[in-house]
Amino acid sequence: MEIWSELSTMNLNNSQNDAILNCISAMLSNSSSSLSLIWGPPGTGKTKTITVLLWLMRKLKHGTLTCAPTNLAVKQVASCFLRLSKENPLDTSCLGDVLLFGNKHRMCVEDDLKEIYLHDRVRKLLVCFAPLTGWRHCLSSMYDFLENGYSQYLRYSEEQKEENKPSFLHYTRKKLDVIYPELRRCFKQLLFHVPKSCILEVNYNNIISLLELLEDFNTLQRKTTRVEIKEVFLYKDVPRKSSMGILPKTVITIGKTRIKCLELLKMLLSCLKLPITSSKRTIREFCMESASIIFCTVSSSSKVTSNKKLELLVVDEAAQLKECETLIPLRLPALKHAILIGDECQLPATVVSKVCKDALFGRSLFARLSSLGHEKYLLNMQYRMHPSISIFPNSSFYGGQLLDAPSVMQKEHQKKYLPGSMFGTYSFFNIEDSWEDVDELGHSRKNVVEVTIIQEILQNLRRACSKTMKKVTVGVICPYSAQVLAIQEKLRKIKFGPLSVKISSVDGFQGGEEDIIILSTVRSNSDGVVGFVSDRQRTNVALTRARHCLWILGNTATLSRSGSIWADLVHNAKERQCFFNAKSDGAISRVIAKHESELSSVKDKSVTPLQVKNNTVRVQAPSRTRKGQKRQRHPSLKCGPSHAGSRQRGGVASGPDPHRRKDKGIVEDLIASFSSLRLR
Repeated sequence: MEIWSELSTMNLNNSQNDAILNCISAMLSNSSSSLSLIWGPPGTGKTKTITVLLWLMRKLKHGTLTCAPTNLAVKQVASCFLRLSKENPLDTSCLGDVLLFGNKHRMCVEDDLKEIYLHDRVRKLLVCFAPLTGWRHCLSSMYDFLENGYSQYLRYSEEQKEENKPSFLHYTRKKLDVIYPELRRCFKQLLFHVPKSCILEVNYNNIISLLELLEDFNTLQRKTTRVEIKEVFLYKDVPRKSSMGILPKTVITIGKTRIKCLELLKMLLSCLKLPITSSKRTIREFCMESASIIFCTVSSSSKVTSNKKLELLVVDEAAQLKECETLIPLRLPALKHAILIGDECQLPATVVSKVCKDALFGRSLFARLSSLGHEKYLLNMQYRMHPSISIFPNSSFYGGQLLDAPSVMQKEHQKKYLPGSMFGTYSFFNIEDSWEDVDELGHSRKNVVEVTIIQEILQNLRRACSKTMKKVTVGVICPYSAQVLAIQEKLRKIKFGPLSVKISSVDGFQGGEEDIIILSTVRSNSDGVVGFVSDRQRTNVALTRARHCLWILGNTATLSRSGSIWADLVHNAKERQCFFNAKSDGAISRVIAKHESELSSVKDKSVTPLQVKNNTVRVQAPSRTRKGQKRQRHPSLKCGPSHAGSRQRGGVASGPDPHRRKDKGIVEDLIASFSSLRLR
């Protein structure tokens, strides 16, 4: 096969073509087992490159195992491959050599993917392989009917009462209406779900011919008379006397069709070697061992080590896998070449333990080989982001090596969803009057001002898109889970109509893309502390998910003092005149003011837990009580007399009392003791 001529029809760019050709060349060489790296930055067409590579491997008849870290990533590659296979058919009537497998509860396979999903395939083949209903039963029943149909009818007639005896014409049609649909259904399933290599080419062609002849026979016999149908079943190739004298052409045609069907049925009964079993386990093993293009997660790949056809391993999102995880599929017995596709500039594998992190337990094989100088084939053209969005990630993470595809540079790719220069393609919204809070568990952070602003932006987008009736996808990315939960709770009851809104962490958006991305940085403090938000890989993922618009919300002072990549981003936004004060937008300014007013009102109305009155410290229950219930008051404890003219701060008397230090100590002890009490 001329590989280059096939590649030229796939509409790939030069870097994609080079990567595929080099990988195929390395695999087909007679050298020992080798390994290739394809470096795929965001939006550079990794998935398309993989699917074209797999399509070529299938044409070249080389078994390939394709793995990824997650079910979602596996389904995405499998779906694209299936779509490409149907657009450029080798033989779309047979996909038995293509298999997707995984946990049926977690994978949630839908639509076309069910055609190649192991669970659904086993269920369909169970009927086709069953001893009493399967392929051999269908062939035997049809052969017996076409060969001995008339004698069967005579025996059947003898058992019936005279008034209930059907004509031979009625008998044959009724019998064929049962046998033929079962055989046709069974063998269509076999042709689609069993690899050609298991059926063999000659048997495959014979099955196709048999189905065509049986369809002709079924159609023609419905046009015969009672006398003619009998002659059809008595018809032989050798001349014989007939009650009709010279046989009509119709009888001869149908008779010859019947003879050809019998020949093919006899050959298939003799030569076709397929399982005859009712065991799901046996059928599952048959599917796993006979497939030549397999999709699964890396962890599930341990189940295919018995397949001797798999010569090539393709690992997508390889930079997200620990080295030990990548070793699982590398154990394939017939493996000649492995291709790792990923980007070490994006999120690595998740490792919770600090000890393990420090020991580089989370490092991927892709990153290790890359650090050792192993050659990487860079996919250098990005098809996702508007150039205004891609310029900063390109220069900061990829050394300016990426090119913007012509499609993203066209005017149509620049969208304007909301009025005002602030809501352009790329904007940084400076929110000075915000603050960060720690969640109840003290593990995560949130920023309620940013939550309120995001709600306002989404409401405005909903109104704008409802007028145009355009479907728009929006992603809200937050580095902290507490912020994700706060936004989800705020938007829980809002119906967004044409807007499709996804709110998730950075990890949840890895590999995804949306029309608009709203990025909430959360951190807002005077020390410039941003925590793991400063992580370059995490930042890279967050900044490269948007197609048309990227709007970043953050506190300039905090981010600029962080000494991280975020300080560079703020400086870059100012240089490019993409920097805006959030309050410069009237709607956002009003929302912030309203939020501050509500917060101030809540603080003013709140009851101070400790109050000093008449030289007595009292604990007052929360202002909200059940109906009919009186507020409880803790037994009073005497303190020293307060100085005339003293002020109360936080409910504790203060002033130039000579015993102030002593009183303060007493009050602190009281606070500590009261905090442990459960007030009703």
